[in-house]
Amino acid sequence: MACQKTNMNQSNISDTEETYKTVLEMEMNANYSSSDPFENGRLFCVSKDIEILDAEVYFQMDGDSGIVEIKDRNSDEVLWSNTWNEKVSGDTVTVSLNNLQKEKEYVVRFTGTKINHAVVKVSFESELVQEKSRPSK
Repeated sequence: MACQKTNMNQSNISDTEETYKTVLEMEMNANYSSSDPFENGRLFCVSKDIEILDAEVYFQMDGDSGIVEIKDRNSDEVLWSNTWNEKVSGDTVTVSLNNLQKEKEYVVRFTGTKINHAVVKVSFESELVQEKSRPSK
């Protein structure tokens, strides 16, 4: 099983007014990687099957171009993707992810070229989402 029941003591989950929020965050600067383009990613899973999961994606960038994708880690099926070019001072979009399954792992992936600084935050208001530190075998 890819995702166990969420541990409510996790640092990325806050409990305020019965709302659970999981935030996957990446912040990169020019020293992050010498490769161009470079990639960064965060893994997550869900503790039970979800028909529709809403996510809020925040993006900020000083660079040439950046792509943020949310996809199935094993099949590479892209569930959502957006591309930004040049400087982005802060863009927030709400997206709906369909048919997430508890036995699968998902990844938020950033690919950037000529990046001086970039921030990607994906927020889920659900106790069913759990960040993973490493992939399952």
